[in-house]
Amino acid sequence: MQRFANPLGRVLGAAGSWLVFAFFFTGLFQVSGTVIGLGGYCASGGPYVIETECPEAVVVFAPLGVFGMFLAAGIAIAAAHDFAAPLLGWAWTILFAGLGIQFLLGAFAGIGIVSNGLIGVLFVAMGVVPLVIILRAGGLRTLLVGNRTILGEPFVGADASTRLLPSRVTGEADPVTLTPGHALLGVGIPAVAAAGGVTLSVLAVRAMG
Repeated sequence: MQRFANPLGRVLGAAGSWLVFAFFFTGLFQVSGTVIGLGGYCASGGPYVIETECPEAVVVFAPLGVFGMFLAAGIAIAAAHDFAAPLLGWAWTILFAGLGIQFLLGAFAGIGIVSNGLIGVLFVAMGVVPLVIILRAGGLRTLLVGNRTILGEPFVGADASTRLLPSRVTGEADPVTLTPGHALLGVGIPAVAAAGGVTLSVLAVRAMG
């Protein structure tokens, strides 16, 4: 959306997408560990007697976590406009590798050693393989700082092959050289926003018990 194609819109898009994603992923990561610790199954509500009641955090984050991450992706697509470390380049890897690690932790703790171990290895592989493909295609700089400055100027070398989405910006500016200041903004804004999302999510899960 061109209404967000300005410095403030890019900052809000990058920061907002990472904050929302980190909040919902961290919640899902925490409750997945809780469910694994309960033996891999719990339930809530319904007319029948429930053997293992789900904690409130599981009831909230298990169904809403994935939808929240889709919301974060929508914010990134609509507003970030290739500025800063792209959520879309990291979301798949973080989601699957993160959940895979949770399954592996369960297996190492002696809970469903075979089943959790196999699922964990599969999930980690599903998360890591796309990341390796992007890196082999020369996308390291894109993954770290994006392809544009806060003003929307493309970086030198940011051609179509390194973009995670087709360019949505009209009236292309002249390419500029990546500087330490550009890198600091490109890495720092997502990092601070993600840290905020993680913190809020941990506090929310603790409050729910």
